[in-house]
Amino acid sequence: MYYSHSKKDEFDKVFGSKELKTHIRGVLEKSLFHLSTDLDLGYSNEELKELLQIIVEFHDLGKYTSFFQNYLLGKEPLDLLLKRHAQIGGFAAYNLLKEIDEKKALLALYIIFLHHSQLIDLLQIRNKLGNNLMRIIGKQQEDLRKAINIIEEDLSRKRLVGIINYSEESKINKGFKHWAKLNPSIQDYFLINYLFSLLIEADKLDASDTKPYSLKSINPSSVDERFGNPNSENPNLRSMTNDELRNYCRKVVVSHLENDSILDQYIFTLTAPTGIGKTMTALDFALKLKSKIKQKQNIEPRIIYALPFINIIEQALNEYKSTLPEDIHILGHYQYADIFGEEKNFQNDDGAEINYNQKLMALDTWQADIVITSFVQFFETLIGNRNKLLKKFNHFANSIIILDEVQTLRLDQMPLLGAVLFYLSKFLKSRIVLMTATRPKIFELAEQEILKNEKQQVNPKELLTTYEAVFSLFKRTSIYPLLDVLTTEKEKRVEEFVELIFSEKWAKEKSCLIVCNTVNLSIELHQGIAAFLEKNECKNPLYYLSTNIVPTHRFSRIEDVKEDIRQKNAPILIATQVVEAGVDLDFDMGFRDVGPIDSIIQVAGRINRNNDKTRNFSPLYIMDFNEKTTKMVYGRLSYDQAIKSLSSQPSFTEPEYLKLINEYFDGISGKSSFAKSRNFFASMKTLKYDSDDAKNDCAVSAFRIIEQTDRYSPVFVEIDGEATKAKNNYLHKIKNEISKEEFDKKWKLKFEQRIISVPKYLCDELKNINEFEENILLVPKEEIKGTYSLSTGFERNQEKTNTAFIL
Repeated sequence: MYYSHSKKDEFDKVFGSKELKTHIRGVLEKSLFHLSTDLDLGYSNEELKELLQIIVEFHDLGKYTSFFQNYLLGKEPLDLLLKRHAQIGGFAAYNLLKEIDEKKALLALYIIFLHHSQLIDLLQIRNKLGNNLMRIIGKQQEDLRKAINIIEEDLSRKRLVGIINYSEESKINKGFKHWAKLNPSIQDYFLINYLFSLLIEADKLDASDTKPYSLKSINPSSVDERFGNPNSENPNLRSMTNDELRNYCRKVVVSHLENDSILDQYIFTLTAPTGIGKTMTALDFALKLKSKIKQKQNIEPRIIYALPFINIIEQALNEYKSTLPEDIHILGHYQYADIFGEEKNFQNDDGAEINYNQKLMALDTWQADIVITSFVQFFETLIGNRNKLLKKFNHFANSIIILDEVQTLRLDQMPLLGAVLFYLSKFLKSRIVLMTATRPKIFELAEQEILKNEKQQVNPKELLTTYEAVFSLFKRTSIYPLLDVLTTEKEKRVEEFVELIFSEKWAKEKSCLIVCNTVNLSIELHQGIAAFLEKNECKNPLYYLSTNIVPTHRFSRIEDVKEDIRQKNAPILIATQVVEAGVDLDFDMGFRDVGPIDSIIQVAGRINRNNDKTRNFSPLYIMDFNEKTTKMVYGRLSYDQAIKSLSSQPSFTEPEYLKLINEYFDGISGKSSFAKSRNFFASMKTLKYDSDDAKNDCAVSAFRIIEQTDRYSPVFVEIDGEATKAKNNYLHKIKNEISKEEFDKKWKLKFEQRIISVPKYLCDELKNINEFEENILLVPKEEIKGTYSLSTGFERNQEKTNTAFIL
C-alpha cells in the first residue's frame, strides 16, 4: 500500500490517511474539472488536456519510493534527501515528452519541479539540477523499479522503466536558455501560470478533501427584481429624478447585450459620475452577460468583483447579498474575510458544514459563484509567482471581472496593468469591466508604453455611451481652488485656515468634510476645528477618520457620521484619503488639501452625493497647506500638474470635471516615466519570475499593487476589553495553547481590527506583543493614556515629526 498523506490517531501514532493512487486520480479529476476550453494558450483543448494529465500523473511519482513512504509514516531508515519526490516525476514527464514536443517537456518538468514552491526564473532551473541530483535520482530510480508494476497499473501507463531516469542536464539547461532568451512570449507566462495553478489548486483541494464548487446559473433579472426594470424609452434626461437617471444609465449599459456580437468583445469601460449606481449597473450587466454566454457558448462564468479598499468591499458584499438569491455563493476574500460568518457558503451538497481546513481552502481558491476581493488579491495573483496566490489563477479563465474605482491605481503602474488585463482577456478569455468616474488612461498608456511594441491594439467598449451627456446633467458640486490664500509660514497655516477660511466659508447648519494629505495635518486640523467649535459654542458633532485609528473604530465612525447626516445634525469630518472612494457619505460642503485631480474629484463625490437640487454647486475648496509634504506624498509631477490644471480657471462646475481630469491626465502622462511598467512587463514576457540579483527590483516576484515600505510597524492597541481578550488568545495561539482554528473562529477578526500601522520613528518606546512575536508591537491598556487618543488615534509628538506620512 502506497500513501500520499498521513495523519496521527488519538494515541499520536502515524497512519496513512490516503492512498497515493486515490490522490493522483483525485488531483486529475479536480484539475480537469477546472480546465477551461477554447483558451488562446498556444495549444488546442485536447493538447492542453493531455499535457495537464501528464503533469498531474507524474507530479507525485517520487512518493512511490520507500524513502518517501518511510518519511511519511515515520519509519526507519529515514533519508531526507532521497525522500524528495518532485524531481523524479519532472524527469519522467520530460523524458516522455521530449521527442514529441521539447517545449511541452520543459514545461512539464518546470511545473512538477516547483509545485511545492514559488515559480522561478527559467534560467534558475540549472540550480535545481545540481547538488548531487543525479545520484539521488539514480537511487530513487532503482527503488521505483521494485514497484513498477503497481505504478504502471495506478497510472494506466506501460513501459515506464525507460523514462524514470535522470536526463542529460546540459540539454535541459540549453532548452530553457533557448526558450527564455531566444523565444520568449507573454503567452507563455499565462500558459505556465494557468497549468501551474490547475495542478497546485487540485493538489491542495484533494489533500484537504475539499470538493470543487460547481458554478450555478444566476437569475439574470436579479437586479431588475430589486430595483425595477429600467425604462426602455429615451425620455428627456434633464427632467429625470435621481432614481430614473440611475435606471436610464442601467438601461443604456445592458442594452448592448441585445446584440450577439457583444460576445466578441472582451474589454469594457463603464464611465459614470459618482452616486449613479455603478455597482448595481455593473452587476446587472455581468449577470445578463453571464446568462448570454451560458446560452450561446455553454460556459458558466464566475463573476469576480475587485475593489481597492476594505470598507467598500464590505459595502459591496452587503449590496450583492441584498440583491442575489440566497443559494448563490458569494465569497468576500480580503484581509478581514470571516469564513465562520458565512456558513452557507461552506457546506457540502447535503448541507453538512465542512471543516476548518476545507473552509480556508475554499476561500483561498475562490470556490464560489461570485468573488468580491481586493486589488491586492486580484493583481498580485495576476502578476506574481507565489504558490499561495497562484492557486486561484486558473479561475480568471472565462470569468467576468469587474474592477471598480480604478482611478486609485498608481499612475506609474497603469501601462503594466492595462497591458496585462488586455492579455488576460486575449489568452484566458476573461471579460473585463473597468469602472470609474474619472477615466484614467489605463489602456491608452498600455498601448503607448507596451502594446504598440508588441504590435497589439486594445479597443475597449464604453458601456455608458451617453456618459458625457449624463455628466453634463449634474450640478451637485463646484471646485474652488484657493491655492494662494494661505500666506503665513507653514507652521501657522492651520490656525490661518481655521480663523480666516473655514470661519468664513462654513456655517453651523452645514455638514462639512475636510480631507488632508497627511496624518499629522489631519490631527492638527482636528484640534484646530475642535477649538473653533468650542470657542463659538457650536454643537456640531466633530469626527476624525484615518488609518491612525483602529479599524474597528473606523467602521463604526462612518456609520455614526452617516446617521448624523441623516438626522441633519451637520457633522464635521476631518479625514485623510480613506474617504475618497466608495464611502457613501453626503456632505453639504468640503475642503481638500491640493492633490491629484482624480483624488479631488473623488472627494467631490462625497458632497451633495444624492443630487439634492436645493444644494446645486455645493462647494469643495482646494487649499495648499504645505507644498513640500504634498510633493512627498504624491510626487512633484502630480503636484505641479494639479496646480497648473486648477489654476486655469477660478472655479470648475461638475459638468466641467471631465475636461479638467482629461487635461490633468494628458499633462501628467506625457511627462511621467513608465520605465518600471515596461521592466515588469519584460520580466513577465521573459519569464523572470524571480532574480538572484538584488538590484533587479522588477522581477515578477517584486510586483506589489501597493508600494511597500519599511517605515511602518504594526501596532496592536489594547483599546477595550475585547482587545484584551483577543490579545490574550493570540498569545495562547502562538504558544500552541489553543488551536489556530479556535483563534480564527473566535478572535482573529477582533485582533486584526485593533492593529494600526505607525511610523517607526514613533515606536521607539513600544515593546513587542511578547517574546514570541517580533513583528507586532503593543500599546497595553495601562499605557493608552498619552499614547492613543480615542478621537484621533495614535498620539504623534509634533516636535518629533519632521516627515509627512500618507495614510
